[in-house]
Amino acid sequence: MKIRLFAAILMIFLRGGLAVGQSQQSPASPEEEWSKLTAEQKATLRERYQAFKGLSPQQQQEIRNHQEQLRNLNARDRAAILENHSTFRRLTPQQRQRLEQSYQRFKSLPPARQQQLRDNYRRFSQMSPEQRARLLQNFRRWQELTPEQRARLRRQGAAPGAQSKLPAPKPARKKRPPEKAE
Repeated sequence: MKIRLFAAILMIFLRGGLAVGQSQQSPASPEEEWSKLTAEQKATLRERYQAFKGLSPQQQQEIRNHQEQLRNLNARDRAAILENHSTFRRLTPQQRQRLEQSYQRFKSLPPARQQQLRDNYRRFSQMSPEQRARLLQNFRRWQELTPEQRARLRRQGAAPGAQSKLPAPKPARKKRPPEKAE
């Protein structure tokens, strides 16, 4: 019964409490929630419960704190977080590993640099699609430059990717049709 109770509570958490847009009627009891689950969902919850029990008390408390934070969010923010989590779970193991490595690199940076990167990301996310496309194009062009070209542009005072100072992108090579032998 203890497993069922915890699993039902965990299921409510995983589903983000009440579904977004659902009216707040009297909440179902944990037993009712459990009875609504499929056999596969119950098995998954049992596995997750066992994994949770294998965590240290500190890790368990961290999860409880995150659950509480999630419950206290408004419906829109909670839905966004759950969607991001769903997207993360669909990543391949290699994509997850790259993401985790990037996150660890970010966390190892000094706080001032972390804040600078957050500010840059916020500015990027507020750009129009055209501005983003232009910035990304300039970034790709910057990456194609040799170290010497980059150093020269820096000495000239050009911002990385500045339109006026970067050489034009290399034209895409077109495949020639095979020549006909006569």
